[in-house]
Amino acid sequence: MRPKDSLEGVAVFVAVAEAGSFSEAARRLGITPSAVSQTIRGLEERLGTPLLRRSTRSLSLTDVGSEYLLAVAPALSQLRQAAEEASGRSGRPAGPLRLTMPRAPFELHIAPALVAFQDAYPNVELEIAVEARMIDIVKQGYDAGLRYGNCLEKDMVAVPIASRSEAVLVASADYLRTRVTPELPSDLLNHRAIMCRSQITGSVIPWSLHCGGDIVQVTPPAATIVHDLASQIDLCARGLGILSAGAASVVDLLDAGELLRVLPAWSSPMEALYLYFPSRRHQSAALRAFVKFLGHVDRGHRNARAVD
Repeated sequence: MRPKDSLEGVAVFVAVAEAGSFSEAARRLGITPSAVSQTIRGLEERLGTPLLRRSTRSLSLTDVGSEYLLAVAPALSQLRQAAEEASGRSGRPAGPLRLTMPRAPFELHIAPALVAFQDAYPNVELEIAVEARMIDIVKQGYDAGLRYGNCLEKDMVAVPIASRSEAVLVASADYLRTRVTPELPSDLLNHRAIMCRSQITGSVIPWSLHCGGDIVQVTPPAATIVHDLASQIDLCARGLGILSAGAASVVDLLDAGELLRVLPAWSSPMEALYLYFPSRRHQSAALRAFVKFLGHVDRGHRNARAVD
């Protein structure tokens, strides 16, 4: 058995065991499912024993496969870490870097820095999933994600990207022109609203409005539920209803007069934003470079502008 073939076979086997399927392992490795299947079959032939039980609906480890995984996974992890550390010391971080994040943080804090990052680290292969849903980054094979502080999972390393901010209520001039402008939070109950459903509880997220020491929770009854912030803002600008959105996301539309503040004395605090990942010990050279790069980007260009 050639060392190179053996190492590749082990890497594919570990990927299949972690992913739970050939297709997901293939996606993570960037190869075809048939190549994964062929590699596993070749590894089993060389070892002289099956490592996986296959059926049309499931995939599981044999007893030998479980023992083999326990034996080879730590060694493979150490080899990968050694290669990544060597790459990092050489000043040339390389390889895949998979990230997941909601659209608003991506557009405000990550997208503006990507061109400069790729120029600095051309051998890092970035893959970014921009989505609102809450996922397990370990199970889904992501290196890191962006999430607000109140949504962070336990046992995660969290690097601050943006400080605490606020969400403001906005509506289009056309919407407000034909309706009585709210003067109190309770007046919002007589208006249409654009809301979002919690990916954790499944319930519509109420507006928690703060003014000085006063806090009021409001859930307008006539709500349209939309999960994507860009779509929410677009619908708000079209006159669908009142929206609570991060100040940085709507400041340009407010400056242009396309949106107007509603109840300007009231706002909703937003948690700080973090880049999070499982452990510094297994942090790839590509991820270390990304974290370091974000820390050196001028925060003045990435943070929210104040909204009067």
